[in-house]
Amino acid sequence: MKKLFIFLFSVILTMNCVNIAAQNPFCTLKGNPFVGNNPTTKEVQYERQKSYHSAYFDGEKCSFRLRLQDPVGNGWSSKVGIQITVDGVDYGIATLPFVGGNYAEIIKILPSGEIQFTWLGEFNYVRNCFEIYNPSDSLIFKSDLYLPPDEVFLTYQNECVECVPITDFKGVYILEQHQVNLTWKSPENDDIIGFDIYRNDELIEHIPPATIFYSDNTAELEDGDYKYCVIPVYPSICNMEDECFETYISNVGITNYKDHIMIYPNPATNFINISGDMVSEIKMYNNIGQLILTQHNTNTINVSGLTNGIYLLAIETSTGYNTQTKLIINH
Repeated sequence: MKKLFIFLFSVILTMNCVNIAAQNPFCTLKGNPFVGNNPTTKEVQYERQKSYHSAYFDGEKCSFRLRLQDPVGNGWSSKVGIQITVDGVDYGIATLPFVGGNYAEIIKILPSGEIQFTWLGEFNYVRNCFEIYNPSDSLIFKSDLYLPPDEVFLTYQNECVECVPITDFKGVYILEQHQVNLTWKSPENDDIIGFDIYRNDELIEHIPPATIFYSDNTAELEDGDYKYCVIPVYPSICNMEDECFETYISNVGITNYKDHIMIYPNPATNFINISGDMVSEIKMYNNIGQLILTQHNTNTINVSGLTNGIYLLAIETSTGYNTQTKLIINH
């Protein structure tokens, strides 16, 4: 009878483990915002990059990410965890508090050197699931085997990469050509592996490290405010100030507003007049997308102090009509 009980318990435990493995090779990650180890969509790529872009590189230190999971309970017992040392120096214990829930991600900022990960306490495959990722966010260990207590289960040689930001960053929006052009000076660093280009927090392009220019065609974009950022990419995830350019983009031509309002004279010298509905707000942008003037509740604008050139007017009327148009100033 005792042997039968042991056999049945082993079968149940095995089925439980197989069921967990069937859902995920590591374990079931409830509440985990990431899907898999190698996301393919731009949205997931950006979410991962954004989540680890800040506070994970500091001088000669870089980050390790630990995903901790208890798929059948509310956390690990107080006697288990992952002890971390670098060249023999203690860097604390990563654990999943029982009261804190069944999933957590912990970032450990560690210096260059020999890192040793030691499992503390009794290991239970069904409950003590975890993964460890290096500074380039690559999986280096997952708990798919039994770990003896108080023994080093992973030794990793950590060599942090020096992250150097770009310099001389410039952005310009060319209204007539429907283009945003970005230029910069590349860091003098052999470790750099390219640049990520973001538009309104969406990764739109990854370009090689020798590139120092990027042009985006804005003809198909909706009118509105846009933010372009260039982020250098290194093997380690770095903490650097983003270099960004913000502008207002419009694809509305000068003839699109005539059924509602009229702007005259155009070209203008000293004043412009807006006939039709009362203007509740008008914003004027120069040809590189910088906001240079805002006025409210007026149909006459003094432009005598502005330099010659092409400008963009974004107009909102008292009846709620919104439009944009080009204005030429020629004194």
